[in-house]
Amino acid sequence: MNTAAQTPLSESTAQTGRSRRAGKAALAGAVAVGLLAAGGGTFSKWSDSEAIASQDIITAGELSMAGTTVAWKDGAGTTIDPAKYQIVPGDTIALHASTKVIAEGDNLRGSLKLELPAQLQQEIAALERAGYVSYDVTLTSGDKSVKDAFPITADDNGDTVTAVASFTWNGDMTTGSDGENVSKSLSGTKLVLAQQ
Repeated sequence: MNTAAQTPLSESTAQTGRSRRAGKAALAGAVAVGLLAAGGGTFSKWSDSEAIASQDIITAGELSMAGTTVAWKDGAGTTIDPAKYQIVPGDTIALHASTKVIAEGDNLRGSLKLELPAQLQQEIAALERAGYVSYDVTLTSGDKSVKDAFPITADDNGDTVTAVASFTWNGDMTTGSDGENVSKSLSGTKLVLAQQ
């Protein structure tokens, strides 16, 4: 323990010490404010970033139809007007619908179908089971021909696909006046192009 007599600091010496401490505190505060301003208001570690996809654009493809045409033909291939033509037992009539397919997309898979209204499809199916009519749909593009649904990929882009729906009335099953003066609307029949 120090037993030497301690002399009190003079007032001027004490003031000088306080002034130095106040000056250091002010300087530290100024440095802190400068750091905060330079760092955007927060302290952080070093970092960097670099744009890597600034010129890249992702584009969606397309699946649609264009320039659709429709025609009706009899069993001999003659064009008929369905509003005037009267079918009789043994006749075949066919609906021809052609459309240009727009199919753009690297992994695109789809199908094109000719669809009758649901109720008419059920009636035709019942008549088919009973042997009164036969009905089939064939879709063709170039050398490719399939039943019911035409598979679509980007390779078919710009191609024309023709759907032919054929109805044949079996004359051997018809007796008396069966089917006379009967009309059926095909309203709601459509080509359906859908992604799979």
